[in-house]
Amino acid sequence: MKRILVILSIVTILSSCDIDKVYINGDLDGMWQLQQIQSADTLIKPQGVYYSFQRHMAQVSKHYEEKIPLRFIANLDYSGNRISIYGMRRFLEEEKLPSQEELKMLYLPSDSITFNILTLDKESLIMSHNEYTYSLRKW
Repeated sequence: MKRILVILSIVTILSSCDIDKVYINGDLDGMWQLQQIQSADTLIKPQGVYYSFQRHMAQVSKHYEEKIPLRFIANLDYSGNRISIYGMRRFLEEEKLPSQEELKMLYLPSDSITFNILTLDKESLIMSHNEYTYSLRKW
């Protein structure tokens, strides 16, 4: 009898969790690695730049050498074919805004940016901002 009660309790707990409430952004949610940035006359292949999207938050980070990663969190608005990242702050140091040098390291023109989504599926994200196209792969 105890075994049946334990099994029923576990089933009840697991069935009460709604995965759709966790992953509200569909295929966008998760970690992405920036593969390349392209314009009409430029191709950049960044190393160690990652985007992470969860619920209403984005994280952009740069992993380089053996130092602590450069990591920023921001607000995320995702609707239709647009991703807006704004209110960027240094991870665990919310009073610090990114400097122009740090934004350059992350290949971002500013700490508030809106991307148009060109392609989004479980494996790839291609988005554009002005004349630049950012290609990312699911990490």
